[in-house]
Amino acid sequence: MIHESAPWKAGLAADAALLERWANKPPSERRSFLIERKILLAAYALRKLGEAFKLSTVTLAAEIDVKRYASLKTGYAAINNLRFEDYFDLERPVSMHMKRRRLIDVLIHSLVFIESVDDDGRCTGFLVTSDHESARGLIEVQLSDFIALMRLAADDFPSAMTTAFNATKGGWDVWTGHDPEITKKISGLLDLAGTSYSIDREKK
Repeated sequence: MIHESAPWKAGLAADAALLERWANKPPSERRSFLIERKILLAAYALRKLGEAFKLSTVTLAAEIDVKRYASLKTGYAAINNLRFEDYFDLERPVSMHMKRRRLIDVLIHSLVFIESVDDDGRCTGFLVTSDHESARGLIEVQLSDFIALMRLAADDFPSAMTTAFNATKGGWDVWTGHDPEITKKISGLLDLAGTSYSIDREKK
C-alpha cells in the first residue's frame, strides 16, 4: 500500500524526462537496459498507485493507442522469446485501443520487451507481450504515448473519493477523481438497473 504518493509521482516525472533523453542517444546495450528498466518500473509504480487509489479512476481506465501484430502459432514462451518474428505477423499490424491498465499488466508480466527504432537508431517505442496476451498478439506502443501517461499520473492528485457498497456483488466500488468529473461519472453508474448502492463521498 502506498500512503504518500508524491515521491512515487516525482519519480515518474523524473524517469519520463530521462527516457526522452536516452531515446535519442546512439543504440547501445546500456540504452536498451535503461529504457526497459525505467518502463517496467514505471508500469509497477502506475499499478501500485492505482491500487492505492492515488490516481483518478479515469487515468488508468482510459485507452492508449497501440498496434497489434497477430499471433501466427502457439508455443511462444520464455525459452524462445527472442524468436518473436517466427510467432507474430510483423507484416500486418492492426491499429487498436487498449486499456491503460491492461497495458500495464502486460508490461509487468512481459515475456519479451523489444525497442522500436527509426532509421537513425532513435528509440520510438517498444514491443511487448505477456503469457496471456501472446495468444492475441504482440503489442507495439509509441514511447511518446507511454511517457505522456507517466507525466499524466505524476500530476494526478485526486481531490475526491467516492465509495459505494454494491449489494449486488457484495463488495465495495471505489472511484477517485476531481469534482465535477467524478460526480458526473458516478451519477451515470448509479443509474444501473438492479444495482443497490450505499454512497459515501469524501474529499481526499
